[in-house]
Amino acid sequence: MTKIDPGYVLIIDDNKDICGLLSLLLEHAGYETQQGYDGDTAIKLLSQREPDVLLLDSIIPEPNGMAVLANAHILYPQLPVIIITGNAGILSAVCAIKAGAWDYLPKPFDNNRVLELVYRAMQTRWGKHDSNCKANRDTKTRIAEIMGNSPEIQTVAKDIIRVAHTDFSVIIQGETGTGKELVARNIHLSSRRAKGVFIPVDCGAIADSLIENELFGHEKGSYTGADQVRAGKFEAAEGGTLFLDEIANMSLSAQAKLLRVLQERVVYRIGGNRPIPVNVRVLAASNECLLDAVVKGVFREDLYYRLNEYVIRIPPLRKRHEDILFLAHRFMTETCIELGKAALDFSIAAKETLLRYPWPGNVRELRAVIRRAALVAEQEVGIEDLGLEIKTAAGTPSPLTQKPYLEAIQNFCFEGASLKAITQLNIGEIERIIIQDTLKKTGNNKAEAARRLNIDYKTLYSKLKKINTGEVK
Repeated sequence: MTKIDPGYVLIIDDNKDICGLLSLLLEHAGYETQQGYDGDTAIKLLSQREPDVLLLDSIIPEPNGMAVLANAHILYPQLPVIIITGNAGILSAVCAIKAGAWDYLPKPFDNNRVLELVYRAMQTRWGKHDSNCKANRDTKTRIAEIMGNSPEIQTVAKDIIRVAHTDFSVIIQGETGTGKELVARNIHLSSRRAKGVFIPVDCGAIADSLIENELFGHEKGSYTGADQVRAGKFEAAEGGTLFLDEIANMSLSAQAKLLRVLQERVVYRIGGNRPIPVNVRVLAASNECLLDAVVKGVFREDLYYRLNEYVIRIPPLRKRHEDILFLAHRFMTETCIELGKAALDFSIAAKETLLRYPWPGNVRELRAVIRRAALVAEQEVGIEDLGLEIKTAAGTPSPLTQKPYLEAIQNFCFEGASLKAITQLNIGEIERIIIQDTLKKTGNNKAEAARRLNIDYKTLYSKLKKINTGEVK
């Protein structure tokens, strides 16, 4: 069998030995696997991350296999689910297939049959041919590496994979700084136009009087100063992709001419009468809802519907907390390499601050904050290195980011103590306050608190034990 790129297979069976055997077989074939033994665990794991294939026993502790199948299809309608069943359960497997399962796997297993089913399910999930499957997996990996792997970004990756192979016009919506151009570039890289050029145009940075010249070009002598022929961006992007960022800033006149180009697939240079055929895919982006702009009368309705063949919405950073620390570490590593510094880590207080900050400037703001912190921090990035202010409900800065708070912490230092002792004492006090504050916010849910603090449960338990015994003053 052709060796494939790793894929993620979730295995759910109440028999741990079977789970272990399947996991060993699939991991040896190059797949990543995860196991669960009951319905509750299955639904929890599904909500945390989308698998490429789900191997699901039809008879598991409640909720049963059919309930898990229903939940899986609500979360991920295109997910291939292979039902595991004993010989006596063939009828239930048939019922499961009628309910949406992709295929079934009878016990006892034939190893080659397992690998064949998972392989074909993977192809069904990501593409009909090996090359498509690999390209789609490459796209998913690339998006995770640059934008994060939260469920929200996984949805964006799926949107990119779904629309990239077409020539659909796409509207990419998201607040400033969320990564709209990154998404557009990855649509281009994942398309059959990838060998062509990708040309971005910031419509918000070009004056109304110049936008048509920028897009369509001009003929020699068409206006004062036009001393030579100039091709526009449409001609320059021939065979490739043209990305129109902040398209809502275009004048209604320019919008009308853009619509004509999209419909007729020809451009007319300013001052010219000769139609120039163009083969260009157009991707457009806006930080506001274009339909709202249509209602306001500042965006043409006919152009909106011409561009609106597919829409990708990028959630703001504050809506995908799982990506914040991942991106912060990524930007920190990149900046430390650029500065020739040893890699820096974040203190627990700094991590809590990063997670609590609302990031109005989204990923672009996070990158700027981390670059500054990498420059000013010496051994570990503290909250004072971030330079952020967290607003409370009352609108006042959080005490964690105020100088008076930091000065109060310093009062715990004992005169004459070594720098190491003073530092450790301060760290312990800060940790105590942050841990107790986080537990309060999570209703004393220690597992959730550990997740928010980006530490494992055992570490949190150990720190709480020290706090409760008075080892942390």
